[in-house]
Amino acid sequence: MRTAFLGSYGFGNLGDELCLIDALKQFPTEDAWVFSARREFTERFVKVQGWFKTRAELWALKPDRIVLGGGGVGFWPSLRDSLHWMYDPSRGEREVECHVYNIGVGKITHPDWGSDQIVQNVLTNCASFTVRDHVSRWLCLEWPFKREPGLTFYPERKLAADMTLAALMPDRPLLGVSITGQRTMLEALKHNIERIRPVLSQFRGYGIVPIISTNHQWEAEEDDVLGFNTFADLFLRDYEIVLPQFLDKAWWHENLTPLRLKGIISKCNFLVSQRKHNIIHAIGSNVPFLAIHPAEDDSLLRIIYSLHAEIAPLSGFLSLSK
Repeated sequence: MRTAFLGSYGFGNLGDELCLIDALKQFPTEDAWVFSARREFTERFVKVQGWFKTRAELWALKPDRIVLGGGGVGFWPSLRDSLHWMYDPSRGEREVECHVYNIGVGKITHPDWGSDQIVQNVLTNCASFTVRDHVSRWLCLEWPFKREPGLTFYPERKLAADMTLAALMPDRPLLGVSITGQRTMLEALKHNIERIRPVLSQFRGYGIVPIISTNHQWEAEEDDVLGFNTFADLFLRDYEIVLPQFLDKAWWHENLTPLRLKGIISKCNFLVSQRKHNIIHAIGSNVPFLAIHPAEDDSLLRIIYSLHAEIAPLSGFLSLSK
């Protein structure tokens, strides 16, 4: 069965590539073809038969099955566009099995969403439709398409860690730190300095591990090196940063993979993270964490709600006010 995999792959986010690894595992096939904005990035993590970048290339493959395979694609207009890609331009000349798998969904209010006939056709007729958390499911139930999604509970959390780089980590207490370069987050950090400093004081003497999971090629705000450096300048001047090579983008691109990142997180004693999939790695590795985020962003709280029974003791969250 020739299977095409759609998703936010190739943009520089190891969390999205983790979702691809899981989707390939959940939908096994001997003939896998993957969308990637940068094949040279994604092919470091998965071995497949081929690649495509356009809708025309997708349908030229004549796939038997299409999987929209995980990640935070469920927002306007990304989800609409992805579902349009899954709609067979031959309109019924042959059947294609479609799956919408393990996606995160935001609230969609655009007036064209509910009246889009292609979206309705794909969601109504797809062979399976699942989302990763309770809030995503509740939001889907607001749609007029009469299709209730199943829940996956972030199955990528169960993927085995690759411990290759963990051997570089020193034998001492370690605090992993993962912060985005998003403007709203950097402003929130500066506005909440007196709330954050007491939290970090409990980790005096810990080595600081930069947890870099996203180096986007086109979006300046999706730069975790910038985020970490800003956080370190504000809060970590008296701490020792271990493994500084993680901040070297060339080294990162050469050495980091989604599951090697999980191996690094699994060796930390505690994680402070704004990145969703680094929280997922911590939960899958039984590492306690602090989910830190701008107050208006509920994405980390969704994880905590849906996976609360699996979270390590001493974990928590810190919502940063404006």
